[in-house]
Amino acid sequence: MRTVRNLFPKLCDPDQLETAAVATVRGKRRRRDVAWFLFCREAELEKLRCRLTSGQYRPQGFELVRIRDPKPRLIARLPIIERVAQTALVLLMEPIFLRSLRPEAYACRPGLGAHRAVLRLLELMRKHRYALHLDIRSYFPSIDTRVLRRLLVQRIRDTPFLAVVDNVLDAGRGIYDIPEHRRMAGLPDDWPPAGCGLPIGSYTSQLFAAHVYLDGCDHFIKRQLKVPGYVRYVDDLFLFGERRQLLRRWRSDLGEWLRDRRGLRLKHPEARILSCRGHLDALGYRVRRGGVTALPRGLRRFQRRVALEFEGKGTGIDFERSVAASVGVAMF
Repeated sequence: MRTVRNLFPKLCDPDQLETAAVATVRGKRRRRDVAWFLFCREAELEKLRCRLTSGQYRPQGFELVRIRDPKPRLIARLPIIERVAQTALVLLMEPIFLRSLRPEAYACRPGLGAHRAVLRLLELMRKHRYALHLDIRSYFPSIDTRVLRRLLVQRIRDTPFLAVVDNVLDAGRGIYDIPEHRRMAGLPDDWPPAGCGLPIGSYTSQLFAAHVYLDGCDHFIKRQLKVPGYVRYVDDLFLFGERRQLLRRWRSDLGEWLRDRRGLRLKHPEARILSCRGHLDALGYRVRRGGVTALPRGLRRFQRRVALEFEGKGTGIDFERSVAASVGVAMF
């Protein structure tokens, strides 16, 4: 396995921080906090660089917001300068982990995404007899940061750089241990265990959850279980085969691997095996052999968002981008 060194000098490079700042504010210049950051960008980036080079970088506190999308989620809102720092980290780490990803992982990858994943599911529905949809119970809150740290060390051999990553992980560790936060996130008392979890909304959390933590799962499914048809979108796993008995064995073996290697649980350990002659609800769509249609809840959310904007009750932020993405849902 190829390892990478000397990332910390690149992280502290002013050009790297400037590139991260440009990527962070793209499409968000109308926000008040972003506008203020752009007004004093040079001074803020220099302060960030000094914090990094001196080893004094500690992520500032984030604001927790509860949303329903459609289930309850606890979103962490970071100050703009912390988002720049995390973007700089991700820009350096992402190419390292993208090299080892299997083509079946569709989330957060250039040229792929939800629409490409749905098209692949349509292709597999037409090719195979049976399908199995598995998802992980409380995935982000269940991620063990100690296991994640070991996975990062296997690929990155740079102590100062990993120290910055450790500070980012420490800032979000235990976020779901507080009873109030568990209620806000809709989590039961028995799961996930204490001390686990990544904050949803953090840019690094997206990288770790989509590309790092379950990459080994993809290789296990394709190399050891030898599943002929497979798609993963973050924690949604879709397996396709020709025999129900084989899919049941894959379901059991996969549940054991997730429990033993990653400390995760399947949301539905006895998930129903579906006939590909029927339909598969996935990623906001209903996939049939005859084509793809949007699920009603996706259309309703799009309609509510447009209505709020026309009534003057919306945020007005990133509305054009939101509409562009939602049109893809409505017209798929």
